[in-house]
Amino acid sequence: MNAPTHFAQPAHPRTLLAIAGLLALTLTACGKKATEAAPVETARPVQAQTVSLGPAFPLIEVSGVGAFRDETRMSFKVGGVVESITVREGDTVKAGQRLAWLNQQEVNAAVSQAAAGLDKAERDLKRGRELRSDEVISKVQLDNLETALQVAKAQAAQANFARKTSDIVANAPGVVLRRMAQVGEVVNVGQPVLVLGSASSGFVVKSSLTDRQAIRVRQGSKATVRFDAEPDTAYTGKVIELSQIADPVTGTYGVQVLLDKAGQQGSGLLSGMQGRVFIEPEGRDAQRTYVPLEAVVEGNNSAAWLFVVQADNSVKRQSVKVAFVDGTRIALQEPLPEGTRVVSSGAAYLKDGSKVTVVEQAP
Repeated sequence: MNAPTHFAQPAHPRTLLAIAGLLALTLTACGKKATEAAPVETARPVQAQTVSLGPAFPLIEVSGVGAFRDETRMSFKVGGVVESITVREGDTVKAGQRLAWLNQQEVNAAVSQAAAGLDKAERDLKRGRELRSDEVISKVQLDNLETALQVAKAQAAQANFARKTSDIVANAPGVVLRRMAQVGEVVNVGQPVLVLGSASSGFVVKSSLTDRQAIRVRQGSKATVRFDAEPDTAYTGKVIELSQIADPVTGTYGVQVLLDKAGQQGSGLLSGMQGRVFIEPEGRDAQRTYVPLEAVVEGNNSAAWLFVVQADNSVKRQSVKVAFVDGTRIALQEPLPEGTRVVSSGAAYLKDGSKVTVVEQAP
């Protein structure tokens, strides 16, 4: 027996109207959501700074060692036994002060020997002239006697000079930097016994420069020095010496900065103090454009990218060439127009053409 066949009944008109209404509401809701999804760009608040001007070149900063400008190694003209040394390291001395001397016995013996030789040479010459007048000796023999007298005089003078230089006397006021011998020691001719720093010669800082630094330094260039022992004290000075040939080992050029005496009163500077030297290079008086370091979005040692605020309060991403970094600022190789403003805070959230609300920031 066959199953009964069922046919779909047509929908009631009221049902069709309800369905149509639901579809209309659904389409309306979707349209509202699509409209709400389209964001409206708002101006971002940022801080900006106006570019500034500064020196065309940075200060040359190098390490250095302090010293007296004149540091003299004192020694005896003759060798002998040290009889006395009256000073020790750190002692101050006066000009003409007797500092050390040798045992005089050997020195006096040399003087006596030279005097005896001179006396004999004079007697020999006198006798020779008498013999020559009697034609007992030749002219050549007489000339030899005269030469012997001259040699004896020179030896006597040398011995007397050696006796005077068997003492060490300070040639200028200063301080004893080093004592290199003790009483009773035997010292050779010219062997250093004391090292004196001359207070009247001034105090210098010795340092070394690379070729790129040395080429911008001249004698008389202004400098500032800060010692590690006195980090809060700045000493002013100027360059007084600059090597014209590189050190064969390091390839650097020696430089000396003489500190102004006016700033040394009561300072107690010591030879060997370590510090930093800041030298003003030639051409520093010229100017470059500077921008704050925080304005850089990205960059390296030669180029950087930042946002420049336009007249309509939009920003433009701009590339600039870096000359050098000076603390919290970057000096540019090519100038930006006067009055240019750059975004210094909030740049990370911007893109080229973004609208901004600028809050000025003091440079």
